[in-house]
Amino acid sequence: MANSKKFKARKIVPGKATGPALISRERLGWLGFTDPKRGIFSSSKTELQGKSFKGVVLIYRSGKAATGGARAISLACRYGNRPAAAINLEIDPVTVAGYALEDIPMVQAEDASIFDQVKNGDIVTVDADKGEVIVS
Repeated sequence: MANSKKFKARKIVPGKATGPALISRERLGWLGFTDPKRGIFSSSKTELQGKSFKGVVLIYRSGKAATGGARAISLACRYGNRPAAAINLEIDPVTVAGYALEDIPMVQAEDASIFDQVKNGDIVTVDADKGEVIVS
């Protein structure tokens, strides 16, 4: 791990998970923007349209506070399309509720440069309990 990068983060939902990064500088909605059954972003209103969120570490600005967002996250998990973890710059309580209900680790990044230093597909470990994100 000599070439790994480490970022400080604030624990939002406890836990630790590893997966490939899927990045968006947008605020992402779950309700109406995803297809929980297929595990993809389905809306043409997002740059992630057609991309799978199953098993990935989602790195995005913030959730969109739609009241059904937490339910959409839970549905995705029930269909076996659970994201590995989430990293946000800004915290949306509805999105947090969805991740918390499904025990999906979530952190708030302390440094917005994470968008410039992490690329889609990089392997990312989120350790919410230690308050860190490691990119290898």
